[in-house]
Amino acid sequence: MKILIFSYTTRILHFLFATFILSSYLLSDIPSLLWLHSTLGIAALFIVLLRVIWFLFGEEGAKISSFDLKYKSLKYYILEYFCFKNSKIRNPAASYSAILMWTLTFLVGITGIVFIGAKYGSGLLSFLYFRDIDPHFIKEMHELFGNLLILTAGLHVIGVIADNYLKKSGIVKTMLDGTLKVKAENILPFSNSKLTAIFSTSLILLFILYLVSYRDNIFFNTQVSHNDYKSLAPVMYAECKECHVFYPPNLTSLQTQMNILNNLENHFGTDASLDNKTLALIIQETKLFGKIKSQYKFEDLENNESITKTEQWKHFHEEFDDNWYVEHKIKRTNCKACHIGFEDGSINPFEIK
Repeated sequence: MKILIFSYTTRILHFLFATFILSSYLLSDIPSLLWLHSTLGIAALFIVLLRVIWFLFGEEGAKISSFDLKYKSLKYYILEYFCFKNSKIRNPAASYSAILMWTLTFLVGITGIVFIGAKYGSGLLSFLYFRDIDPHFIKEMHELFGNLLILTAGLHVIGVIADNYLKKSGIVKTMLDGTLKVKAENILPFSNSKLTAIFSTSLILLFILYLVSYRDNIFFNTQVSHNDYKSLAPVMYAECKECHVFYPPNLTSLQTQMNILNNLENHFGTDASLDNKTLALIIQETKLFGKIKSQYKFEDLENNESITKTEQWKHFHEEFDDNWYVEHKIKRTNCKACHIGFEDGSINPFEIK
């Protein structure tokens, strides 16, 4: 007889999980899509949370009772592959790989959240930016767990294909329609509530919508607001923009700003002197808006010392060597070329072109 063993909810969670982790992994090396990589990763973590709840309290085909987690079963499954008969809905390899993938997803998600907190001062753990934490080690752990997750998922897919074609189990069809042919007539079909599936899917979509539409959410927030300096500091903005990108006053200290304004006759090798009235207005704007909060404020600079020489700037851009700037035809000092909100006082890592 044919019975249902995987409900709509179980199948939807399974395929959304696979889609999100694969997509997030493929986007991991594209800096301009960091926000999308992070969104998909956090969504995968959310699905794991739902799946664990479903694992503990869901229908029979998804609960812990359907997993064969005995070590002896796994050993026998490997050594006697073609002779092994499943005692549970899932064979031992599938059971262990599912638990391992959920665990690795949790570790990938947590290390990712710790990393953006420690390196960029963003998200749930933004306070780590001010702590003595090495983001290099966290990133290496994040990448290690991510690679192990993809490796485990790949082995899982190979196992499914082998089981389907070598043992003729029909598992691929079962994963799609949720049904399986069995001989035991006393096995009752499991619940296939469409309402539960609609609820869980809606919950996931609403969570993703929150991440995408509200970019200042708890996972991406940088505690830095955008400021329209063109309106707030019109004189400073207009004079700076005549020659170069506007450098917001909240990203450097007041002392640095005054060093620059007091030495305009030698402004990075150029005479940028201003009349007294204009200079006085810019100094007034600088003192007023330079106090705006920013956890990205660079350390004090001497006259004609670029922010690209600071340890903080180097810390943010350590992954980009000289060849990268030549290849992309970008000057190191042209922050706006990559940071969309730079002239508004934001260098949020999730706002990169």
